[in-house]
Amino acid sequence: MAIGIYGGSFDPIHFGHLITTLDVKEKRNLEKVFFIPSYISPLKQNIIAAEDYHRLKMVELAIQDVKDFLVSDFEIRRKKISYTIETLQEFKKSFNDIELIIGFDNYLVFDKWYLPDEILKLAKVVVMKRQTENLDSVHNSFKDKMIFVDTPTIEISSTEIRNRVRNNLPIDFFVPQKVKEYIYKNGLYR
Repeated sequence: MAIGIYGGSFDPIHFGHLITTLDVKEKRNLEKVFFIPSYISPLKQNIIAAEDYHRLKMVELAIQDVKDFLVSDFEIRRKKISYTIETLQEFKKSFNDIELIIGFDNYLVFDKWYLPDEILKLAKVVVMKRQTENLDSVHNSFKDKMIFVDTPTIEISSTEIRNRVRNNLPIDFFVPQKVKEYIYKNGLYR
């Protein structure tokens, strides 16, 4: 049985991440899914708002009661730009069958990733796609090597959550209760 790897800044993790990942886990029959917060994403080097240990803790809180969802601090422990290829090489030491779960936004820029051909040799790349997103409208030379899974359309973004906190608007129904409490207790995104 394959495992899933889902990386990102998770700044903060929210219900959109959780619902779509659970959907992929079920549709792809994955044994478990590792959530891997990035230390610094190569394509988002100037965007991170919360410190790495806060983002890691929020992921831990969000998934602690979800069977077969795990968190890895591999990228954060390394304290350098997080390249997916290096994470896959590390996980390949323990798991033969890996499926890398990415969002449609990452599919659009996959050709800009570091060593995309090598990534496809180490893992099946599973793209979460909303039914409204049209594959034919985008040229991607890797399209035929990827697996597309229609996932629920959850219109929540981490940017929106950060803005809501900054503007003293409620974030109930955007993030799990424990994540909301953690954000307020630690004064994140103010």
